Amino acid sequence: MFRKSTNEIAADLLRLQDELVSRTSDTDVSSRTAHTASHRLSFFEATMETVPVGLVMADADGKVIYGNSHVEKMLRHPVLHSDGPDSYGEWISFHEDGTRVKAHEYPLSRVIRDGEGHCEIDVHYQRGDGTRFWLRIIGQPVIDTHGNRIGATVALIDIDEERKLRETQNILIAELNHRVKNAFSVVKSIVSQSLRKMNVQQNLRETIDLRLNAYAAAHSTLVGTEWGRAGIDAVAADVLKPIGGDRIVMSGPKIEIPSRQALAFSMAFYELATNAMKYGALSLPEGHVYVTWELTETENGSFIELHWNEKGGPPAAKPSETGFGSFITGRALQMETGGEIETFFDPDGFKWHLRMPQRMEDQAP
Repeated sequence: MFRKSTNEIAADLLRLQDELVSRTSDTDVSSRTAHTASHRLSFFEATMETVPVGLVMADADGKVIYGNSHVEKMLRHPVLHSDGPDSYGEWISFHEDGTRVKAHEYPLSRVIRDGEGHCEIDVHYQRGDGTRFWLRIIGQPVIDTHGNRIGATVALIDIDEERKLRETQNILIAELNHRVKNAFSVVKSIVSQSLRKMNVQQNLRETIDLRLNAYAAAHSTLVGTEWGRAGIDAVAADVLKPIGGDRIVMSGPKIEIPSRQALAFSMAFYELATNAMKYGALSLPEGHVYVTWELTETENGSFIELHWNEKGGPPAAKPSETGFGSFITGRALQMETGGEIETFFDPDGFKWHLRMPQRMEDQAP
């Protein structure tokens, strides 16, 4: 295989134009057309050589007709001018599981043969010198002025450093998670021993222990996702499923919140669920809790609305005095989220609503 540069393509075009000149009387028009084509191709090649990624182009039949010099620098072998989609297997690369990438899996084949639009794949590419690196291949069709597909182009991006950084980050996060769990275990042990020596009642010690478990579970969810953020669905499931199982029904769109709010949510969910187990809907076999959330848009910005509705339990009665749980589900959560909380002690069950602003700095990138 050899690399055919755009200068050679331009030369081929000029030869064709010269042949056209010899067969027509309007030689001036043909000459101008040929020179214009040559100028445009030279400009095209100069542009392709300045971009910091590898670029490969194929015609409508899938034959590779061009590759810029960055391709050769990355892959450490000449551009392979494959004859068509069935020949793309000569570009040697592997999936994450170690299996070799097949010809039809490459984006160039998917665009040319399968008619896909934008498509991409990350592969472990084997360079000409036998070494491997992680490469992202992005394919796009080439469309003419009439809307017809006349070929395809792929961009080759070196993501080896990105992958290494991600692997390092995952290792660090796993180590952090391990240390945090150990720290919580130590704290729980210290608290338990201290309360036991103070002759604190067993049920109170268990309550404190369970609250620490809920906080630890929320922190574990955070460090297992994009750093510093967690989805409401994940936080709710981690806390509520162990307590109420399928009797707590959750639904809502994917909404991520910052870590400080996620931790506050986890504690609020725990207090609401344990209260429902003791006094509310979950204290009766037929009772259920419905937890829903949505994002609403208003003239004043975006708001997250969270609803806790209990059904099938005893009539809700307002407590004569408030304790730690009420503080967590009320004032503490309001201070952390900047939201407003309403509680309703209705005959058909307890209801709790939170409406909080979604600030721009809190939204996921």
